Amino acid sequence: MTESEPSPDEEAAQHQQKEDDVPQLQSVGPIEVPLTPDKEHASSMQPAQTQENVSAFKKSIKILIVVMASTTSFASPLSINIYMPAVPDISKDLDISSGQTLLSVTTYLIFQGLSPSFWAPLSDTYGRRPILIAAFVVFLGANLGLAFTNKFWLLLVLRMVQASGVSSAVSIGAGCISDVSNRKERGRYMGFYQLGTLLGPAVGPVLGGIFSQSFDWHAIFYFLSALSAVYLLVMVIVLPESLRKLVGDGSLKARGIWRTLLPLRLTVPDQLNSDKSMHSPPKVSIHSMGFGMPWRMFSSLDLALMIYAFSIPFGVYSMVTSSLSTLLKSAYGYNAIETGLCFIPIGVASAIGSVVAGKTIDYEYAKAFRKHGHNLNLYDTRLKYALVINLLYTACVIANGWCCDSKTLSKPTSIAAPLVFQFFLAFFGVVHFNSIQTILVDLRPNRAASVTAAVNIGRCLVSAAFVAAVDYVIDDIGTGWTFTVFGLASLILTAPAIELVKHRGPEWNARREERAKYTTA
Repeated sequence: MTESEPSPDEEAAQHQQKEDDVPQLQSVGPIEVPLTPDKEHASSMQPAQTQENVSAFKKSIKILIVVMASTTSFASPLSINIYMPAVPDISKDLDISSGQTLLSVTTYLIFQGLSPSFWAPLSDTYGRRPILIAAFVVFLGANLGLAFTNKFWLLLVLRMVQASGVSSAVSIGAGCISDVSNRKERGRYMGFYQLGTLLGPAVGPVLGGIFSQSFDWHAIFYFLSALSAVYLLVMVIVLPESLRKLVGDGSLKARGIWRTLLPLRLTVPDQLNSDKSMHSPPKVSIHSMGFGMPWRMFSSLDLALMIYAFSIPFGVYSMVTSSLSTLLKSAYGYNAIETGLCFIPIGVASAIGSVVAGKTIDYEYAKAFRKHGHNLNLYDTRLKYALVINLLYTACVIANGWCCDSKTLSKPTSIAAPLVFQFFLAFFGVVHFNSIQTILVDLRPNRAASVTAAVNIGRCLVSAAFVAAVDYVIDDIGTGWTFTVFGLASLILTAPAIELVKHRGPEWNARREERAKYTTA
């Protein structure tokens, strides 16, 4: 052997050194796989995973996208909760029963749950920006119609249209965050996103009480019209397209309706130096629209169980906030404005909880990654405190119910007691919801809008059922026992599902990987 020819051992060492020098991807966990093993969706998983940790958007633009996602998702729950204090005035003005007026609440929740299954797949295919703008055009039109209507049937129809438009923001917002974040920072971003969805039930009644008592119930919809117009203006001017199927990591040049009106140097500077144009979306067809994608999420057991574990506690949360106005009026004799102010602790707790939850989720992920590396159990990491949080949440729900039970108690407790428990039930609720929402987006980053639409289907349908039933149950067994039954049901029904997912989730996900390998082979 000559001096210039390396030995076999030296060749192996050099080969190993070259492999060690290759930069490693920062994403962790198993490659996301489709719920239904077809080649189109299976093949689309690969680029999403390899690019998950890379984004050309600078931090200020990421923050802009997160803020837009949070504020637009705030509009959906705001639109239903701002309406609640005006129910007596609407019933009187339109000469209908309160039950008929509450029918517009139930139908709103149903359409709020179902309509994202239309918008979300479109945003996962044709882009976040144009679909979100189109949805808010529908929202604006419905608000303008509601501001001038005095017919019950038209009120009912327009409330359905209103829900159909604005509810898209919840799922599309989650998609935007998935586009620009990685697993190490996603908990923090999802925390701010969840803040918007949970501030709506807290801020809405305050504004609704002020408008309905100081002006007229139509003023609520004048306000929502102005709000939706502002949203539209900001989106058209500065919201960049972030869907990776179209603009990659954000450096591909957007064009047409996907391009912001503001000069690109102020939004996506990397696009100025790129010679590559964005990818063209697929031709419009029923197949490419993917309307069945949110429903397919329920065919994967781990995703279905987590959506279930999200929906039941959220239904209880909606039950608490929807019944609070009536309970405070009967127990303490508060008017609309005073009742609205009692929702402030829920809003403050939601803000604090979203920040704490986001930082805690990111911290636990970083700690698990340092210890286990790529072999970490993502389910156990994200849901580490879920059982304890659910237990504390249930305790606060039950305690709040007994504090507001003016029939069972000889006299209602001090108003401070229910407000304290409402603060903590909102805090623990935010932490629970954020944990589940984050791992769902982790598992389906390239279909984040669709998986969030699936969550929306579950939570809104459960909320509609709980809200429709709560008044009747309270009349039969009292407030304290009603909240006890619903609170315990939330704990007993969801705790086993969470524990099962934490232990069996990795195994189920591995099976999806194997199915995806066969479909792409």
